Amino acid sequence: MLSFTSSHLTSARVGLVVFLFASASFVGNAQGPSAAQSLAPREAQRVEETAEFHHQLGVAYHLRRSLEDASREYTRALELDPPRDLADEEWQLARRFAPRVYVTPSEFFPLKDFAVILHPTERLIAYHFFWEDDIDFPEDNDPCDHELMWVRYSPDRMSIEKIWTYFHGRMLAGGEAALSDARRNLMRPRVNVQWGKHGSMPADWEELMIIADRGDAENKYYPVDRPISLKLYNEGTFRKLSEEGRRLANHPLGRRAGWPKKFSGTWNDFINFSKIIEPLDLLDKHKMAAVSRWNSATLNQHFLRYNFRPKTEWPVEVSHVRFQD
Repeated sequence: MLSFTSSHLTSARVGLVVFLFASASFVGNAQGPSAAQSLAPREAQRVEETAEFHHQLGVAYHLRRSLEDASREYTRALELDPPRDLADEEWQLARRFAPRVYVTPSEFFPLKDFAVILHPTERLIAYHFFWEDDIDFPEDNDPCDHELMWVRYSPDRMSIEKIWTYFHGRMLAGGEAALSDARRNLMRPRVNVQWGKHGSMPADWEELMIIADRGDAENKYYPVDRPISLKLYNEGTFRKLSEEGRRLANHPLGRRAGWPKKFSGTWNDFINFSKIIEPLDLLDKHKMAAVSRWNSATLNQHFLRYNFRPKTEWPVEVSHVRFQD
């Protein structure tokens, strides 16, 4: 007898999203754009009427820059599983574990917005950063650079158990040094932010291991397709930005905005994360916080009037994995 776990069902739903988009593209080629645009949402609603499915479809549309379709699916997801405002004790949680954000003194882009999403059933908080832009992408039609980090807090809600940061499509897990740093600073974890590119790193970033790939802009400056230290990765990034300069250095949008073409300092300047940015100032000003399973939908429908690139929702598949208290 075959048995299917929740993760199997999730994989099937993701596969269905891919199938719907493939079908939409095929029909679009044969019948024109209007057929392609209308097929996937109609079929999706017939096949699966859950918040999870509509949210996955919304993210897929969002990544394709089909923003009206994405917003429609996000709206339906939140109709089926609405976010809610934070209670007083949840505001305390959001503030208690909020990151201390450090940039280099020469960081060009300001932090324009900051949002907090608390998971409704797991001990997880997502902290979203929206920088004004990314030094390497003047042409991507995103009026911000979306980055984030997560914390898992203890059952008594007083301390941090785990820290993750988002780093160029990868997830970095902070070790004991990062947790100790947070405990020395009233449970607020430190996040170091790359100059111009805004990859987010925990306090113990230097010795963390990642696998660089050929899609990285600086791939010729470090080994690829095998584990390397984050220090070595950042050394390659520094060399690329200081020797060659940023991607599309002569793009008219970057020129008009006065973006620096190169990083002009030394390696020590590049890793001098000494300027603090207080995200709680933005949280107090804009009150962008909610309790929801669906980060991207909530950001899109409740907080931001401009486009952002959706990123990883949670550090694990919390819909199907329970933490042990």
